[in-house]
Amino acid sequence: MKGAERFHIGDYDCWTLADGELTYPGSLVLPPESGPPAELSVPYTAMLVDTGSTRILIDTGAGALGPNTGKLPESLASTGFSPEDVHTVILSHAHPDHIAGVQLFPNAAVVMMRKEFEFWMSAETQARLEAGEIYGVGPLEALMAPSFRDHVAPARDRLRLLDRPTEIAAGILVFPAPGHTPGHAAVLVSSGRQQLLYVGDALVHPAQFEHPEWVCAFDLSPVETVCTRKQLLERAAADRCLLAGFHLPGGLGAVEARQASFRWEPAVGAKMNA
Repeated sequence: MKGAERFHIGDYDCWTLADGELTYPGSLVLPPESGPPAELSVPYTAMLVDTGSTRILIDTGAGALGPNTGKLPESLASTGFSPEDVHTVILSHAHPDHIAGVQLFPNAAVVMMRKEFEFWMSAETQARLEAGEIYGVGPLEALMAPSFRDHVAPARDRLRLLDRPTEIAAGILVFPAPGHTPGHAAVLVSSGRQQLLYVGDALVHPAQFEHPEWVCAFDLSPVETVCTRKQLLERAAADRCLLAGFHLPGGLGAVEARQASFRWEPAVGAKMNA
């Protein structure tokens, strides 16, 4: 995937912004019944929306989390915009690969669900993370507590915490999509007769379209994750929304409902990374 791929939702200019990729043990991404490979290379892709009066970045990338991450600034530069040109940053959730770039955008309000902020700020969550008691994923879990403290907490004076579905700009609706984390959010972008549904980490692998019941090691509430995922997929299919996800190959595609499952067709230029 190129650094930035431009597309349109109605009158809005939009870009997928590549932040790089990270290799995970396959068993952390896909369940045992899927027969996961030993390793999976997982892409990281943020989203920029320019409404004409407001520029909105959805998720900020992983920074120096891995040797091939942290490419969002150069991807953004290829759009012709600078970090100072971004008015609002939306965080789908507070995992390290989504929040490391918050401080790169000094003029931006930072939007997230209040429930997400309070969960990661709580002393109990911080202690359980440092003890490896939430996910049981060893070093990856140990990164989560300091990541939130380093990247989100310092932006507290710019935070806009949401308690309910909220249109933060014309045609930009942020709404709860919990399960992966307690305050995980999705974003609906609407202009004219076109819509884009950004699902964050409600789906993390293309196989979850055909098998929406498959969860990953980072889904904090598996039952709620599957319920939310099916609702988002049904909405995208019924309303013919483009669907975007931070970890989906190319970041963008179309969804079709197929009886009890779904089919995802990546946008032109996207490569399946199954």
